Amino acid sequence: MELGKPLIPVVRAEKDVDVYCPICHKLLHIKAGEVIPRCCGKPMEVME
Repeated sequence: MELGKPLIPVVRAEKDVDVYCPICHKLLHIKAGEVIPRCCGKPMEVME
């Protein structure tokens, strides 16, 4: 079986950033190149 494109688009961080979930208010720190995770069914948002 050959792997194709993921069903859910993947977004990667361009630099080290903090992300949060606007629904449950969970906070994470991710490094450059890591996938921005999903939480509560939606992609987490980047904190400016």
